[in-house]
Amino acid sequence: MNKNRMKSLKEDYKHFAFTLLAVSTFLYIGAVLPDQGLTLGQKSTMFLADCVFLAGAFFCADRSLIYKKRLEEADE
Repeated sequence: MNKNRMKSLKEDYKHFAFTLLAVSTFLYIGAVLPDQGLTLGQKSTMFLADCVFLAGAFFCADRSLIYKKRLEEADE
């Protein structure tokens, strides 16, 4: 894999991680606000979706770090 592709993937995964983190933050805020008329099932679904988005953000951040290390190794 060439350096430009690795750099592009590193940046893409970094952006995906920040986007997923932002979405999970809004879901969490929406789930914990009182008096929104949400049932227990809806709140549980929102918390589950929040966990999925956080896991996705962690995965993307991890992949970004992997490509960063590969780029550093390729430069040496």
